[in-house]
Parts: sequence; C-alpha cells; structure tokens
Amino acid sequence: MSVNDKVVLEKGFRVDPSKDKIIVEGRELPCETVHEKRYFVFNKPKGVMTTLQDPHAERIVSDYFKDISVRLFPVGRLDRDTTGLLLMTNDGELAFRLTHPRFGIEKRYRVSVRGAVTEDTVKRLEQGVVLEEAKTAPCKIKIEKLSPRETELFVVLHEGKKRQIRRIFDGMGHSVIDLARLSYGPVSLGDLRPGQKRELAPQEIRQLQEATGLIKIPHSRKTRAR
Repeated sequence: MSVNDKVVLEKGFRVDPSKDKIIVEGRELPCETVHEKRYFVFNKPKGVMTTLQDPHAERIVSDYFKDISVRLFPVGRLDRDTTGLLLMTNDGELAFRLTHPRFGIEKRYRVSVRGAVTEDTVKRLEQGVVLEEAKTAPCKIKIEKLSPRETELFVVLHEGKKRQIRRIFDGMGHSVIDLARLSYGPVSLGDLRPGQKRELAPQEIRQLQEATGLIKIPHSRKTRAR
C-alpha cells in the first residue's frame, strides 16, 4: 500500500480518504466526495473484470452499476474467473480498512480442485505456505466433498494475496476448477444470483464498521458474546 506516492509499512497508519492519494494492490481508491455513502454487495459472474475502466475487457463490474448515481469502486479484487461476493462502495475509509491486513477481515470461499486432497495437505496449507513474495498467513480449510477426481472445500482467509487460493492449491498439485467468494466479514451473498446486486442493510453496514473498528461494539454485546 502507498499513501501520497510513499510506501506505507507501518501498521495502523492513519489516512484521510478525502485528501490522501491511497493505492492498494496497484489500484487508487477514489477520494470521498459530498455524495452520500452507498454500500452494495454484488454477485460477480465469471468473465467479469474487477475494474472500473478497461477498454479491452468484454465486461467490467461498473457495467452493472450504471443505474447508481454515485461513483462506486470495488473493495478488493476477484480475478476474471473467480465468482461471488464483491463489495462496492464510495466509502474510502471503510474500504481501506476492509482491505488492510491489520484488521484481519475474514473472507470465505468455496473452491473445487482437481484430485483428492488429503488431510495432510489441508494441514500444511492451514499453517501457511511460502509463495514467491511471502509466506501466507494461517487459514482455515474444510473438506466438503471428496472423490478421486475432484475435491470441494471451504476456505477462510484473513488476507488477500494476489490469486492466493489458486496459487496455494496449484503448488500442491491441485489445480482449481471453480472458485467463488461466499462472504466478506459479516456480509454474505444470500440468494443473489450472478450479476445481481443489492444495497446493504443498515445493520450490515454497522457490522462492517464494527469489524474494522470504525465504531465501538457495545459492551453489552461483548458480554453476551462471551
């Protein structure tokens, strides 16, 4: 991540989304404007690029939001062949916190890979594996269906390295057949079909704000959670 063209390594570095130039994963987060803040969940179909402009792409996510009066941008990325949940908003501060590894927001995926994945492989992946740029953080993996030809699993990540799930399974000899994101923090797809979107409910927005520390969780709820 960089702020005002300077690389930031310090955890908890403060930014002002209305003034600072913030670049995350090579993409600049637009500054917040006087427009009201809007929050959407979108079920991205396969073949759609997670970008706002690309003259070479057949379909991009902004094609599905032309009826929205404010300019929205995606929170994080899904590669062209990955489907599922994508958050769209014009709330720069929340987007920054949702994508920063410091806040450890859970993202849940369903993945199908070639071959039979063993429990030993699952344990190795859960502990973290070394990619070209760094070792992955610990994650959670559960085998849902298993056959000699194909394995379906659920994966929960707290980080978002580029094409991470595809790369870690490829490294174990199990190429990915299908990959879909099911949830981002407390927000899930529900019954949204590919290409459909819905605006987040106030409760969902508050849950995202609580998860990223933008607002405090009431003490009474913390007590009940224990």
